[in-house]
Amino acid sequence: MVKPATFAASMLLPCALGLHAAPVVLEGVVPDELTRQAILARAGEVFGQAQIEDRLQVGTVATPPGWREETLRLLAPGLRQVRGGRLELRALQVHLAGEVADDAVRHELRQALAGGSAVPADALRLASGAGATTARTGAAATAMRGVEFEPGSARLTVAAQRQLDTVAAQLGMRPPQLLMIVGHTDDAGTPDTNLALSLQRAEAVRTHLVDRGIPPQRLQVRGAGASEPLADNTTPHGRARNRRIELRPLD
Repeated sequence: MVKPATFAASMLLPCALGLHAAPVVLEGVVPDELTRQAILARAGEVFGQAQIEDRLQVGTVATPPGWREETLRLLAPGLRQVRGGRLELRALQVHLAGEVADDAVRHELRQALAGGSAVPADALRLASGAGATTARTGAAATAMRGVEFEPGSARLTVAAQRQLDTVAAQLGMRPPQLLMIVGHTDDAGTPDTNLALSLQRAEAVRTHLVDRGIPPQRLQVRGAGASEPLADNTTPHGRARNRRIELRPLD
């Protein structure tokens, strides 16, 4: 049986004082030597070649379209903010675990995970002493999960539906809270068209969450068009990140 390609980066990053940098261990099975070398080169760019411990193997594994590109995208500089971490990618299921300084960093990493074709999940925990920040901002950071759309469309992709299923499960475990669902677009098209499309996207998300058991009276919708970009609209990756949904707590 041909197994799916697997890749894991065990990131034992520097301690808080930055005095003792541990190695970044790359392990797993990849489909060919070109992929192996590309992963090693990208990890070296992010963490420094001297920090890389190579345990990657080449074997007979199946990879979905875009697997190599998605793996290289996930090896991003933001991972340097994770201590004692582990990034795993099996086919296009990605999981990130480890310790981060505060909720702002955790939210930034979650947004980065959601920026491609992989289906993300994480177990990022806050460092000791970050409890006060969690108490003030935890609700917003948990609720605000980006859901991206195809250009010109308000139809939820399979990956977006899975992500919203996770959001619905999280909301179901929290005390009742009023949320504003804000739809966003990239800057292609006219302002009026983008405003209407962003509202349609927000309504599509509201419908999905209600179908998953969230009371409709807890959910309001708003369209922002292209007026609140998250990334640069001059690149395809930036435009993809801007076609998104945000869930904002109102109480």
